[in-house]
Amino acid sequence: MFEKLNPRQNEFLIDVIDEKTSRINILQGSVRSGKTYVSLIAWLILIALYPKNSNFLMVGKTITSLKRNCLTLLASLCPAFVFSTSKKEASLFGRKIYLEGVNDSRAEQKIRGMTLQAAYCDELTLFTEDFFSMLLSRLSMPNSKLLGTTNPDSPGHWLIKKYISRKNDLNLKIWDFFLDDNEMIPKEIIASMKKEYTGVFYDRFILGKWVQAEGLIYSRFANDKSRYIIEKFPIHELQSIHIGVDYGASKSKTAFVTIGFTRSYETLVVLDEFVPLGINSPEKLYENFLNFYRKIQKEYGYISTCYADWGGLGQVITKGLQTYCLQAKVPVKIHDCSKFRIIERINILSRLIGTDRFRILSRCSETIESLSSAVWEDEKDDVRLDNGTVNIDVLDAMEYAFASFIPKISNSFNKIPAKELCAFSGGAGEEKFLEGVII
Repeated sequence: MFEKLNPRQNEFLIDVIDEKTSRINILQGSVRSGKTYVSLIAWLILIALYPKNSNFLMVGKTITSLKRNCLTLLASLCPAFVFSTSKKEASLFGRKIYLEGVNDSRAEQKIRGMTLQAAYCDELTLFTEDFFSMLLSRLSMPNSKLLGTTNPDSPGHWLIKKYISRKNDLNLKIWDFFLDDNEMIPKEIIASMKKEYTGVFYDRFILGKWVQAEGLIYSRFANDKSRYIIEKFPIHELQSIHIGVDYGASKSKTAFVTIGFTRSYETLVVLDEFVPLGINSPEKLYENFLNFYRKIQKEYGYISTCYADWGGLGQVITKGLQTYCLQAKVPVKIHDCSKFRIIERINILSRLIGTDRFRILSRCSETIESLSSAVWEDEKDDVRLDNGTVNIDVLDAMEYAFASFIPKISNSFNKIPAKELCAFSGGAGEEKFLEGVII
């Protein structure tokens, strides 16, 4: 039997059961507001009510994020739900459900030719517009429905401009959910979560507003630098050390930044930096990197991994850099950095700063200056100003060093353990499931 639902969740499920939904149904609002949980209950209800020969689709940014956000929870809610991410298929009450990720420009091609009865979409703002448009065209059966969740984004995002703002003209319905409505989260944890977000992220992820990013990006750091700047950090407290590399071009600088993590990614520490002056030849760049690498290795005893920009000729330069280091008898493995969206990299660093889990050594003067002065570009959606007035390259290098660990850092914020909120007695058929929905 399900745990008690809050009033907003009740109202939504009553609409689902009373068939007061629309063709496109979007649950939007704060993080941890209970929208994903209740949307999955609604998804189970919809599937149980549709014919068994229907086709269904569940989509996330990636298959991995879909599993993390939805599939595992869905299996705990209803034992009849079984899934295989390797086969990209699931089944429930005798119905087949396809699983997909919207992770590249070819995503839209993945669903061409499908005829769907219903689709579930996790984190809609991370979808491409082409994929979403194609998905709607695949929902061509009688009474087809799309059920999706999202946190707010920029007011210029295609989802709000072309769909949400036109809800009165489309067969579309919106439900709003807020963090303070979630009675399952203790008040002290809600208070802690509110500290994680500042500026535009607070407005979007806590207040549930579609707002434009403007002003200082890291205002909390800029207004209280002394809180985060330290002279040294105990080496024995670091679990790993990483170097990020941004290759300079005609209008940008080369930058090397070293960061470290404490146990379980609790704290991110910027340990050192090097920004060579002028435009260097490849050979000079290689020499600068090797000297920086040796300096870090001598001071800290080891380096876990290096990550470099792979855009443009990045991979070519990286290959030459690795060869240079090998010839110097320093076998360095340099990985391509993870290309998360810049807004995602900024968000995770903002959360670390907001929860006092960020430190930077005073010798990292260029990184300190860049963090203090980084601003959003006026009248553009989530674009960091890059006109030469701020050393964005050193920020990129720092972000390349930690970007691969964003999922692990994000998970470290999840202080509330996942609970199995549904228990069934007897079989796991659709009749038992529908009997278990108490609102």
